[in-house]
Amino acid sequence: MGNIQCGGPLTEDCLGDTDIRYDSDGSDNFVDQSTVWEKKQGYFKLELYSYGPDYRPLETRPIGPLGSITTFPYQGFENFTIDETRIYQTTFLLGVNTIEGAPSVMSVNQARMHTSYERDGSAIVQPYITNTQNDSFATGSFENDAVAYPVGNTSVMEIGYSGPESDSNNTSLTYWTKTTTCLDDSCDELSVFIQILEDSEYYLTVSGIQTRITEAEFISGMNQAYEDYNVLETIQVPIPMESDCFSNDECPSDESWCESGDPSCSSSPYQEPDGKVRPAVIAGFTVAGFVVLVAVLYIIHAYLIKKRDQRNRIKFATRVAQTMSIRKSARSLTPGMLEKEFNKIDKEHRGQITKEALWEFLNSGKAGEIKEHDFEALWAVMHHDESNSVDFLEFCAYMAQCHDEYNNAARGNGRSISVAASLARMSVARSVSLKVADGVKEVVET
Repeated sequence: MGNIQCGGPLTEDCLGDTDIRYDSDGSDNFVDQSTVWEKKQGYFKLELYSYGPDYRPLETRPIGPLGSITTFPYQGFENFTIDETRIYQTTFLLGVNTIEGAPSVMSVNQARMHTSYERDGSAIVQPYITNTQNDSFATGSFENDAVAYPVGNTSVMEIGYSGPESDSNNTSLTYWTKTTTCLDDSCDELSVFIQILEDSEYYLTVSGIQTRITEAEFISGMNQAYEDYNVLETIQVPIPMESDCFSNDECPSDESWCESGDPSCSSSPYQEPDGKVRPAVIAGFTVAGFVVLVAVLYIIHAYLIKKRDQRNRIKFATRVAQTMSIRKSARSLTPGMLEKEFNKIDKEHRGQITKEALWEFLNSGKAGEIKEHDFEALWAVMHHDESNSVDFLEFCAYMAQCHDEYNNAARGNGRSISVAASLARMSVARSVSLKVADGVKEVVET
């Protein structure tokens, strides 16, 4: 049996109609979920300024045996690429070595993100790649619960933290936030604000400006920076980049993207459940079923009542026919004949037939015994007042109803007969009633 579909005339609305997470037609692409992502695509030149824990300008930073580099300002470039559900954000930061003529280093970081199942524009940040040493690349550790999400249509905030490193003596917790905000409608210029906290204490603050440039300007600017800053060749990234990742050895495989929950290659937990029948429909079917049941029971009851009354008429007419010395049709019965039959039941000649007398009469002939519940129904039909007896008028009125049954009984000489009643011939019965009424009036007057 197939699943019940939601959103039908008899089923409740689909969750996907009001919740984008369940919408089978909803997009998982960044640019469809928030316009700010589309605005942030492209190449940028950076000018950043570093501040220490005391919020004073941090003029230089040590780079080990190679000396120190200037960090006020940093110069840099950024390539922000969106590939449907994935983002590759590569940032190059350069500083001049304070030792004249000495080689400098370049800080390279790449954030890799993908959209989330929430479809609210938020992004899940994978482990980033960075050059942690002067001459090598490694995978960074800011990978625990790192997310990025749009703030309105102008800003993006990234939040993450890294825990203690198990293979080192570093037991500190490092938190970081990065907010980029468009300063114009097309995001040609953005403000950058970064804060890094170590064990809940401010460690480093970076702020500055990103300015949009063309791809050609990005390529020429990066190659020129390698010369101007005397960057070690061992850490230079080929420009233009050969792939989305600046280090092919560290570039994530499709499998790792899928394992981290990239919607383009993994199953969302937000699956549209089977449809549910609307409560009003269930109530409607219940009421309709009850009405049909009542109607069927009523028809059956009416049929049984009709058959019972027919049995009673046959029983009564057959018994009367058995006592008739002359076989005549109901149309030929005279008031005197009816009075004679009435007196056969009313043996005490009180002008009233009692319930006991009628019972005895019906069970004394060859027509067979009448069932008690049928007799009770017959008695209820024959007498219409509270006298608990049947007078001559009531007797004649009931005989008029037994027109067909009496004729059948008369033709059968009192033997058991088949039921051939026809209620459609009540017009004949009414004519007999009128004749009987006239005869009763004659009897009373005499």
